Amino acid sequence: MLNEQEIFRVKSHLKRFDCSDREIEIYIKSLQLGPSSIQEISKSLNMNRVTVHSAAEQLIKKGLLTETRKGKRRLILAEDPKALKQIIQTKLNELKQMETNIGYIAELLSKIKSQDTARPTVKFYEGVSGLKKMLEETLEAQGEVLLFSYVQQLADAVHPDYLEDYVKRRAKKGITTRLIFPKCKYGDRLNKKTKEYKITIKVLPEKYHWAAGFFSWNNKVGFLSYTEGKRTVTIIENKDIAVFIRQVVFEIAWDSAKPYK
Repeated sequence: MLNEQEIFRVKSHLKRFDCSDREIEIYIKSLQLGPSSIQEISKSLNMNRVTVHSAAEQLIKKGLLTETRKGKRRLILAEDPKALKQIIQTKLNELKQMETNIGYIAELLSKIKSQDTARPTVKFYEGVSGLKKMLEETLEAQGEVLLFSYVQQLADAVHPDYLEDYVKRRAKKGITTRLIFPKCKYGDRLNKKTKEYKITIKVLPEKYHWAAGFFSWNNKVGFLSYTEGKRTVTIIENKDIAVFIRQVVFEIAWDSAKPYK
């Protein structure tokens, strides 16, 4: 049996496979039970059968569960944990193939992209993958990135190690960042490396709490919501809106905030 710390580490890593807490629980239970029906898994976890069925279908797509049969019975079987390495290797191979051609493909697509910048472009993403997608887009910043958010919630959502890796990659590109958020555990972690990460942090009083925030870079503003199950990102690309957020809203908050200590 695993202790609490080991279980926590397992769950933290499985989240990197874009698994929800419910999916992780079902995968672990499937490992314990062996080949089982949806009904047996739902009964063991005291979960709704429809909920387990839906989550199991997602886990099959992600390569963590597989379907087998015993007679006419449909059974669900957890893949061997060693398969996790195979899943990562497959993704790495796919990424290498994409990297080889992406520059040329992006150049071709740019030729057909509308050049009308007067009308705002709005993009909407959901889930942890949506948060990460927005973070990766900010690496295209031509100047300063601004962040006004509850950074602890962001770190908890995408995983602290992923977020710190993103901050390192952003700094390597020479991108500077100003951040405003309440003092928190993850903020303490960042504040130790402000020069290395090319960041300046200010804090608001701890009495303020919220579950949203925004990033701003180039002529874009990404509005984030961190509520679990309703995590969303809405990116608006429009110069007037970006200027208002960057030069008015953020600066007012920046002047009101205090240096991180």
